[in-house]
Amino acid sequence: MATRVLIPLAKGFEEIEAICVIDVLRRVGCEVILAAVDKESQESLVVESQSGVKIVADLKISEIQANNLDGVVLPGGWEGTQNLIASTALHAILSELNEKERICAAICAAPLALFKHKILTNQNFTCYPSIEKEIDNPHYKADSNVVQDGNLITSRGPATALEFAFFLARVFAGEQKSQEVQTGMLSV
Repeated sequence: MATRVLIPLAKGFEEIEAICVIDVLRRVGCEVILAAVDKESQESLVVESQSGVKIVADLKISEIQANNLDGVVLPGGWEGTQNLIASTALHAILSELNEKERICAAICAAPLALFKHKILTNQNFTCYPSIEKEIDNPHYKADSNVVQDGNLITSRGPATALEFAFFLARVFAGEQKSQEVQTGMLSV
């Protein structure tokens, strides 16, 4: 059975951070599920990024069952992060996955969502510079592009998105499969 990874997409998400992770994880064989995180009354699965790119999600966040997931990856973008913070459905999913010590990952501004949902508490982390001031945690690592502490994985921003995606690929699919994909993508 394929590793199942949820990527919640909220209005204003950072497209490079989302697409890099979606692409690389699918290449290594993960089942990537895109969930629209928007107002409960909105019926559309179309989610607009911070620069107007529209992506069609597979499901609404309210339709996701955490017990079927191996991890979750939150793309950044300031508006997208604020919308992730506001989602009670995402809060429930993150809480269940974290309790089961499954991967909870975020990039750019999205570690703030992990903090607000009480997932990022006292672990080592990184994020987009300046966002760390919003996170009450003294373990910020400014000099690392990707930081893992237990089941929590964080990254800095758009320019680190591919490095973050390959790191996640190693975690979810193993070193060998990740290396094959990196070689095929001319990354090594």
